Amino acid sequence: MLASLTWLRHYVTIEGDPEELAETLTMAGIPVEKVHVPGKDIKNVVTGKILSVDPHPNADKLVVCQVDVGTETLQICTGAKNVRPGQIVPVAQPNSYLPGGIHIKTSKLRGVPSFGMMCSANELGFDLSLLSGARADGIFILPNDVPVGHDIHEFLGLDDVIFEFELTPNRADCFSMVRLAREFAALFNSQLSLPTIQVNESGTAITEDAKVTLAATDLCERFSTRLLRNVKIAPSPEWLQDALRSANIRSINNVVDVTNFVMLEQGQPLHAYDYDTLAGHELICRRALQGESLVTLDDKERTLAEDQLVIADRDGAVGLAGIMGGQRTEVTDQTTTVLLEAATFNGATIRRTARKHGLRSEASGRFERGIDPDITTLALDRAAQLLQEMSACEVAPGYLDVYPEPQPTRTLTVTVEEINRAIGITLERAEIIDILKRLYFDITEQGEALLLTVPSWRGDVAELADIVEEVARLYGYDKIPNTLPLGRQTSGRQSDEHAAIETIRDILVQAGLSETVTFSFMAPQDLKALGLAESDSRYQAVSVLNPITDDFPQMRTTLVPSLLQAVKRNLAVKNENLALFEAASVYLPKELPLAELPQEKPFVTGVLCGSTGAARWPQAQHAYDFYDVKGLMETVLSRLGVTDYRWDVAEDAIYHPGKAAAALHDGKVLLSCGELHPVAQKGYGLNPTMYIFTVDIEALLPYIATIPEYQSLPKYPTLDRDLAILVPEGVTHSTLVDVMQRQGGAILESVELFDRYSGDQVPSGFVSMAYALHFRAPDRTLQDHEVDERIQRIVQRLKAFNCSLR
Repeated sequence: MLASLTWLRHYVTIEGDPEELAETLTMAGIPVEKVHVPGKDIKNVVTGKILSVDPHPNADKLVVCQVDVGTETLQICTGAKNVRPGQIVPVAQPNSYLPGGIHIKTSKLRGVPSFGMMCSANELGFDLSLLSGARADGIFILPNDVPVGHDIHEFLGLDDVIFEFELTPNRADCFSMVRLAREFAALFNSQLSLPTIQVNESGTAITEDAKVTLAATDLCERFSTRLLRNVKIAPSPEWLQDALRSANIRSINNVVDVTNFVMLEQGQPLHAYDYDTLAGHELICRRALQGESLVTLDDKERTLAEDQLVIADRDGAVGLAGIMGGQRTEVTDQTTTVLLEAATFNGATIRRTARKHGLRSEASGRFERGIDPDITTLALDRAAQLLQEMSACEVAPGYLDVYPEPQPTRTLTVTVEEINRAIGITLERAEIIDILKRLYFDITEQGEALLLTVPSWRGDVAELADIVEEVARLYGYDKIPNTLPLGRQTSGRQSDEHAAIETIRDILVQAGLSETVTFSFMAPQDLKALGLAESDSRYQAVSVLNPITDDFPQMRTTLVPSLLQAVKRNLAVKNENLALFEAASVYLPKELPLAELPQEKPFVTGVLCGSTGAARWPQAQHAYDFYDVKGLMETVLSRLGVTDYRWDVAEDAIYHPGKAAAALHDGKVLLSCGELHPVAQKGYGLNPTMYIFTVDIEALLPYIATIPEYQSLPKYPTLDRDLAILVPEGVTHSTLVDVMQRQGGAILESVELFDRYSGDQVPSGFVSMAYALHFRAPDRTLQDHEVDERIQRIVQRLKAFNCSLR
């Protein structure tokens, strides 16, 4: 929010250096992001009166002006088309400075001396979008009553200071000049002088000529209107235009400008309707109808949804409530009767509607943060008063005010001891009472306790902690002594889950993978593109009430779509060799609709495609294959100390059948890996073969060896045997290994597959698999007959699977 110091001084006495004021405000919980001084770079520019305008003797497009600057008359050449004798203009005298470090000197233009320059709005640093066409084009023409020879700063607001506040959402009360003035008065113990609001009513009462209906009481707390007759639409006076410009708002006309001024001053947005264009002279606050449309003031037709709040008349919607009015009821130069509206809308509804339509405004920002419902009629009176002072309208007696459930008075009971204990200081009772009274809390003393009545505009004050904060910030955080907090200290540590994820992350990065971070959302079509059946449990996803875009309406139940989208984007820019992973949670509801928060289950998922990288001796480049991804997973399991697991066929539908494996322990799938199913590749428009892996952190945790088990180096040698086995194609490697380990017993130290062959020498339907078996006993040197006996048992058991030695 922008706040003009000159404007604030109309309500409160403010002295001191602006930067020091900003620091004090920031320390008091009203953060000032920046202090702007519009005219700080302008020097030696004064008001001047054009005495004459004569043609330039040597240039058709230039004129020579004689300009009175109070102390002397300057001859100035200009090419501006809008200069006339008698006009008052800004004059940059010789040796003056303008924004951007521009230095104005005496010069010659086509042979004629020119002593300075008459300035345009742009040259004085004004934002031209905030000025009307006449003031934005050519030399800046000042009002005729401006005295000559005075510093230009005081007449164009260039001596002003603009505070740019970065207010937190809880301080919605500070989004107005009056409330900021109250804060200044409380902080600096200054005199507050708010405007006296008084309206002269005449004519027929509003109840005779207009009607309002509040049909959505859950989305609108209060709805109030006033009727203005014999309205004279005209440009706003200079003071009003300058005030709006200080807040980066462009002047439109007196009626619209007054509504904006009151919004900035009081914090209550207003909207003006052309009374004669309202069907039935009625305003209805309701939800939009299905398929209803509205042409807003920005000349765009918008299709409305049933959950959006609109203001309507009997013919349909005339405005998006709290955001933007409709074109049909816009106040124009032909308007003679105005119906003014002030309301209190539900902030969440306004925020969702504004986001849906891409419309954010000063009004919607205030409604989103919260509006004091007690000031709607006060704001209407203030607007009517200002227009009356401009002789621009007559005010009909009374209001149309629908306020079904008036805001209850909020009270809190606190004690001085509680406040002092929370802050860690000792303030006198009288000092605490003084601070709270300066903040407009009504106080009733009840023995040791203080009964506080909270001002209606302080929606952020709800409990003792809020009162403690108010006292501390006005007392001054810098005055509170530093003390060591008391309490038991506990050493922090990572959870086992985070430690496991960090370890896996390190392993993958060391293996050459890059980590990605993507949104936690997905769409059902992402799962359809994977080729998952509609019965798949991953379709049971939590819907997001306010999705960031229509592409992400649900919380994701798998990380695979996010990674494939990342791959797709990389392939589109010719990054073809990819090894990516993401460590994140998926969101699995126990039931839908939600009765409790969904389970956030952590996974590490990755994808490999393309080649391993450039060939570098002695290693040659090769395309990623199944054994790369399986070897990577074996490295993860090994580094985590997971043992006694076995590999089996992965059943997940995202994998290519027969080209995927899962590591199991006690029947649980710890992780899986394999080639992406061709249907999924086609669904995502991916040509190269993809290899996916997914690590289930929750399933893995019980089997991780956080402290590696010590084993002494073996004292005795191994006895090694190689077996070449003819295996039917339907028998898996894990089945064979399981048989060998069971029959080999405790002395079988390890089993390694070192060759797999199918060809002319192998019968059809079979494959030759060669294993290296390593036997060792911890307490003795094994004898050949012991190992031979185990080999015979293994061979005998393999016959049950139709396997035989080659």
